[in-house]
Amino acid sequence: MNLLLSTRLTLSLTVIFHITFFSFISPSQVKAESEKMNIAPNHSFENDLTKIKTNLCNYGGWFPIGVVTEDGSSEMRIVEDIAHTGMKSLRVTPNSNILKGTIYYSQYNAGEEVRKNITNVGLSGTRTIALRLDQDIFSCDASVWVRKSPDQEITLKAIWYTRRNRTPFIKIAENIVSKPVESENGWYKYSLHAIRCHTARQVQIAIETKGNKPLYIDDAEIYLNRNPHVDILVDQLGYETKSNAKGIILQSSMLLRQPPGSFSLINLENNTKVFTGKWKELGYYRQWDLYHREGDFSVFNTPGRFVVETVINDKAYYSPPFEISNNLLLSKTSEKAYRFFYYQRCGMSIPSFHGACHLDDAQMSDGSYKDLAGGWHDAGDYNKYNGYTPESVYALAFAYNNRRDFFNQFDRDANGKADILDEAIWGAEFLEKCINPETLDMIATISSGYGYWGKPEKETDNLPRTGDERRVRDNRVNASACMPGFALLGKYVPKYLDIAERLYQKHGGNMPVILALYNATQKQVYRDAARNRTQTLLPEKKTSTTGFRELAEYAIAFPKDKLVPKIKSIAKMRLEELRIICNNPFKITRRRDDNGNLIFFLHYRDVNNWYVGESRELLDTAYEGILLEKLGFTEGRIIAENQVHWILGRNPYGVSTMEGVGSVFVPQYHHRYNAIPGNPRGAVPGAIVNGITRAWPDHDRPWLDMHPEPNADYQANEPWLPHNNRWLFLIAIW
Repeated sequence: MNLLLSTRLTLSLTVIFHITFFSFISPSQVKAESEKMNIAPNHSFENDLTKIKTNLCNYGGWFPIGVVTEDGSSEMRIVEDIAHTGMKSLRVTPNSNILKGTIYYSQYNAGEEVRKNITNVGLSGTRTIALRLDQDIFSCDASVWVRKSPDQEITLKAIWYTRRNRTPFIKIAENIVSKPVESENGWYKYSLHAIRCHTARQVQIAIETKGNKPLYIDDAEIYLNRNPHVDILVDQLGYETKSNAKGIILQSSMLLRQPPGSFSLINLENNTKVFTGKWKELGYYRQWDLYHREGDFSVFNTPGRFVVETVINDKAYYSPPFEISNNLLLSKTSEKAYRFFYYQRCGMSIPSFHGACHLDDAQMSDGSYKDLAGGWHDAGDYNKYNGYTPESVYALAFAYNNRRDFFNQFDRDANGKADILDEAIWGAEFLEKCINPETLDMIATISSGYGYWGKPEKETDNLPRTGDERRVRDNRVNASACMPGFALLGKYVPKYLDIAERLYQKHGGNMPVILALYNATQKQVYRDAARNRTQTLLPEKKTSTTGFRELAEYAIAFPKDKLVPKIKSIAKMRLEELRIICNNPFKITRRRDDNGNLIFFLHYRDVNNWYVGESRELLDTAYEGILLEKLGFTEGRIIAENQVHWILGRNPYGVSTMEGVGSVFVPQYHHRYNAIPGNPRGAVPGAIVNGITRAWPDHDRPWLDMHPEPNADYQANEPWLPHNNRWLFLIAIW
């Protein structure tokens, strides 16, 4: 146990946000380490979150330790009658009796669970969530002011947790302080400095008491401290020869007292310097507790394999290697992107991965059996969902239709068809089984839940009607999502075009549907339908860009149409929007929070909300960028390339989030394939993970699970079909 008097300046939430809310500041403005972000949730309790009815916010971002009752005899509440600073504090009403009520407990993946009507000991204190830890965090500082009786015992704890041998949430150590470091007007300050245990992946701060006397908590402070390091972040695949977005990032965990002014490009073939550029200072971002500089070598167009070198205090630092080449993205990622689906196949043996699995899918809700073998494992589990499977068929068919000459070179099974076309047909055959040919509705889900971790071929006996078949959930959806994929695939397998046209007659469709049907049939009725939809989508307000993607696709398909000039004016406005959204050091897309501020990562209110990373959003923005380029706005390609750079390594963790493309990858995937001998990481070639997401609900801080133990957090580290779908859409028009 280490005790450290806190010397940090307590800043009000209002002041912090006024100075640095979602903005980068110069290191010259960073006065001291005291300017670091206080990550304690609602640390002054001035923001009353009790009206937001989620597990996270019922108590102002803090959780009770012990049973909470409805009668107030064992409870937590934000109150206004007593405060250390400001107007409010958190009152804890302990109760050492055995009571019946609600208990909150920490869970894997930084989650929280609630059980009601549990008999247990009443409240003894309050705690934070178990905060996820980046691998470079080496210590934690925490302090809190407590109003209490003079003789009342209080302990401030830092509790460390790890994940080991697939057991998700193991307590491994505690640091405890029980003596205050100062007092004033009946308030006592408790502070601790805790060194991280080597294998810890989460830390939780708790304030506990003994007995039944109430206590008040205010001005909580929690700081995580990073080990010193410098990283040069690059796209680990590389940069296309004529790219004007050859940007790199210098990231450091500390203020560099003698920062480098320049960087060099080293040709790995002969180890010679071929280019020198200047670093541009970007400053310190408090939310991330990281400093950034940017460099650019877009004027350098010589093909080859390179690293970036920079020298700091006479020590050389190097980036991962990367390539400069023509058509780099198409040539080096396309096969991996669609091959991912092959490895995700369900219902057949995949050499070096698994045996034929789930051949007995599935049992219907009435207990009968229907042959629903096939399809793809949707993500890191073995379930099959027809939410994104239809889109996967469309993405595969779209990519093949747009790039036939390229994809025809890949025919591993020598059946005379491109492998990507085989993959689209594999998915379509499964969907066809799920569609009622008369009503045209579709089975939505075949699932055994999430409890099984093992070889997929061992989950059931693979024999129909023996009682262990996976179940079809009793929910059906209309099959309209199958239209665009079936339409394009119908050019090569005619029966799917017939299904697509029948679905269109019943449901109509959006621009992708209509353009796919026109592409497959060249019928005037679809040409007219596309124009009619365009006229419907053209906004009444001249400032609106709603519908840009569909409008752009129409303009590119019919460039001589008289509506194209109007569409280009909308495209110009969309470009202006993307300039603002992507105006940050990494030049990636951001979203608007509830208050209108731009944030990097989805703001989830509750750790139990289903939230995942940003890969889909990044790739959707990249797709829009290429649409803009095709409409004559060359800056669109720069926007597109910057989204790809983040996915392939130019991100705060310096890892490629597309397995097998680049050189540094996450140590563990959230995938049940890690239970297959020979694949301890659960890696699937070509898989794009959910991607970097928010570490904790209260801060727009990045999270990627870099812990080496199996079963990484699904929110960031799980592959999922829609990410590879988007990659194929992007490649198809790149």
